[in-house]
Amino acid sequence: MADVTQINRTIVGVWHAKLPIYCPYREIYISKLLKYMQNLLIITYIPSPYQVELFNAIAFAGKFKLKVAYLQTSCDATIAQQWQQPDFQHEHLILNKSNENFQQLEQDIYTSDLVVFNYYRHPHLSKLMDCCLEQNIPWCFWGERPGFKHAGLFGWLYRRWKLATLHESSAPIWGVGIWGVEQYRREFSISRNYFDLPYFSDLTRFAANNHNPSEDKRVFLYSGALIQRKGVDLLASAFCKLAKQFNDIELHFLGDGELRSELEKQLTPYVEQVKFHGFQPWDKLPHYYQQADFLCVPSRHDGWGMVVPEGLAAGLPVIGTDTTGAAIELIRDSHNGWLIDADSEESLHEAMHQAIKLSPEELANYSQNAKNRADDHSLTNGVERFERTAIETIRLFATADSEKGVTTQKLITDNQ
Repeated sequence: MADVTQINRTIVGVWHAKLPIYCPYREIYISKLLKYMQNLLIITYIPSPYQVELFNAIAFAGKFKLKVAYLQTSCDATIAQQWQQPDFQHEHLILNKSNENFQQLEQDIYTSDLVVFNYYRHPHLSKLMDCCLEQNIPWCFWGERPGFKHAGLFGWLYRRWKLATLHESSAPIWGVGIWGVEQYRREFSISRNYFDLPYFSDLTRFAANNHNPSEDKRVFLYSGALIQRKGVDLLASAFCKLAKQFNDIELHFLGDGELRSELEKQLTPYVEQVKFHGFQPWDKLPHYYQQADFLCVPSRHDGWGMVVPEGLAAGLPVIGTDTTGAAIELIRDSHNGWLIDADSEESLHEAMHQAIKLSPEELANYSQNAKNRADDHSLTNGVERFERTAIETIRLFATADSEKGVTTQKLITDNQ
């Protein structure tokens, strides 16, 4: 690593630490200092539309020279195969098992002022984390709440193995939402630095004023993959019970998945009240949100769940579970939606029943409360939170380096 890079990190960390928190010129000082720490490298899995959009916005803001390394072009998930070609507006590298590209990535790490690991299961990543640790390159891990894909003791041992370098280090962890941070604190030492940095996307497309639900019926919308983890089977069962009582309700599904045929069969008695819209392009989603009254997110587990802020931005009260990161953080029960027990058809049914029984005036209040909550989760706010978190992470490493230098100098002086 070039000596000038290490010197720049130390200068930035020391002077940033000296700035008063409420200094009126703080941002001006920081913007001047950022020229010393422009290189930010993010290593992530695949270019999902949400991530590409966020990274485009970070790059456009201009505070960092951002480069994103994507491990793969896509994955085996059905929805990933249906995504449109990403609109990259940031510097990026797609690895795809290319030795040449991995060599380039290693070079990029040595010239980075901060390396953000947003994935850990790829076999090459342990080596790259080791590199950051050994060479004292500022780095951190950014991830959703652990423990679902690999649960129990086996899952804990697997993560302990794959994230061994993170355990050995004091590198900060950026948890995706408060729920994520809480679990990382349980699995790692409480003495390290943790930051709450959820995912963000441009919600303005959902926040249009042409929300146009029908006045003579109540429409529940589900948006996502039709798979067991997402709880769509529970949603279908709860709706069947409600449809026996209410003729003026509908259930709309956005998305495809392995459970579609079973859901269609289960909901056959109420075929006139159910619509399957299939997979829709990303830019078409707001149209369907604008025709609905409520958004149902009955996931058995979802580390974050971008559909939650999308629904709130569209003015839809959201029914979400207590094992969905965004629902825990953004839903205020009986105010802008309902936070229900996960994997509970009874809890889901009760929330949907309460939604149906809302008066037009009550629904309007819920809708406005939903929009107000989404205002704090804009893409602009997300970029600002990312920048603050990255700056603070770099400062932590720079401060540690400066303190280490002072200690080393003292030892040398004492031994003379």
